[in-house]
Amino acid sequence: ISIANADECTGNGGSKFGYPIVVDKSDGGNFTSVQSAIDSIPQENHQWVKVQINPGKDRSVTTITFDAHNRTDESATFTSMADNIVAKGITFKNSYNHPLLLKHALSERKVLGVLQAVAARILGDKYSIFECGFLGLQDTLWDASGRHYFIKCHIEGAAGFIFGSGQYIYHINVTTGALFSQYPYGYITAQGQGSSDDTSGVIFQETTMNADVVPQGWDAWKFPGKEYVLN
Repeated sequence: ISIANADECTGNGGSKFGYPIVVDKSDGGNFTSVQSAIDSIPQENHQWVKVQINPGKDRSVTTITFDAHNRTDESATFTSMADNIVAKGITFKNSYNHPLLLKHALSERKVLGVLQAVAARILGDKYSIFECGFLGLQDTLWDASGRHYFIKCHIEGAAGFIFGSGQYIYHINVTTGALFSQYPYGYITAQGQGSSDDTSGVIFQETTMNADVVPQGWDAWKFPGKEYVLN
């Protein structure tokens, strides 16, 4: 993380911050690393917590983990709406659909199966993301809008886990996996181009995908017969 400015957040029902946490590499805050600040937040916390990262450089690897399912637009571990962002060496993870947790939930009949659980949602423009990890199962990385460049990143999932309506280029490693016996197939990407005039798109360049990708490589999903609109 290089330089970040704090954003004011508002929650439903007028939620306010429970307390602020300041990260400052020169000992001018509560913590000197982002990881220690995140780790200090109680697991059962139900208040908004504001983490302010003062200007500086944190060269350590930071993992921000959140375990929650919700509507796709509300389930993300990390959401960024600002423009001109550079991120490096961070792992964004949503563990809601983790196989062990999900099997337990299914046995307790608490959920119906795999649900949307976003690790990162990006809506801003002009992003450069280096050496980051995005870990989840369904809807892992939501490239919602804007122009984004990913290099030397790792993205993991099983069901449409790279999706959105942005313009993005990937130089990455992709790991896929079958969910369970009742969900034998998945999709790497579900790009959201809505019309022939839509300029959004995705390019996988110099990307490594594991052997789970089937030979045909793609499927028309709900729109068989529309292959002629592909470009």
